[in-house]
Amino acid sequence: MKKSFFIAITVLAGSVVFAQQKKEKQPPLPPPPPKIFEVKEIPPPPPPPPPPEPTASEKVNHPKYYGEFLKRNPTVKGIGWTDNQVCIRLKSGQEEQYFLHNKAEMQKLKNQYGELPAPPPPPRNLSK
Repeated sequence: MKKSFFIAITVLAGSVVFAQQKKEKQPPLPPPPPKIFEVKEIPPPPPPPPPPEPTASEKVNHPKYYGEFLKRNPTVKGIGWTDNQVCIRLKSGQEEQYFLHNKAEMQKLKNQYGELPAPPPPPRNLSK
C-alpha cells in the first residue's frame, strides 16, 4: 500500500508541477489584410428617351376663336369652364375665377378680356 500511495503522490506532484510551469504560447498570427479592389468610375446612366409624339386623338384641337382669344389676351395661358364658373389661367401662374350666374362678375370679365370663346361641348358618354 505504501507503494501505491507513493505512486499516487508522485503522479499528483508531477501534475501540480506540470500545471505550475508557464509555457509561453505564441500568439496567433494576425489575419491577412483584406484585399483592396480598385474601384473604377461608374459611368452615368443614359438619358431617358424622349417622350413619344402625341397621336392625333391626343392632340387638343382648339377652335379658331379660342386662339383668337389668346392672341387678344397675351397674359392668358388658358381658359376653362365648369357648370357655374369660368377659370382664367394666367401665364404668371395665377388663376382668376368668375361665377357665371353673377352678372357683375361676368361684366367685369367681359370688360377685362373681351368676348369669351364658347365653352367646349361636354364629353361624349362612351359607356353606351
